Amino acid sequence: MAPLLVILLLGVLAYGWWRWRFTTLTRDCRWRQDRAAGDWVCATCGARTTTGGGTPKDCLRKS
Repeated sequence: MAPLLVILLLGVLAYGWWRWRFTTLTRDCRWRQDRAAGDWVCATCGARTTTGGGTPKDCLRKS
């Protein structure tokens, strides 16, 4: 039972590290699809982008 918990913990930590490493999104990024205009709009900062396949994976906020 203990080895299973260690493996599970390592898996959760590895997933967290992977999400942190390969995305620039923050909790402030709230992308909404504007179908009339055919693009995505950030509800927090107002950034607009057109992505080919789905929800944007990068924060476009001007720092």
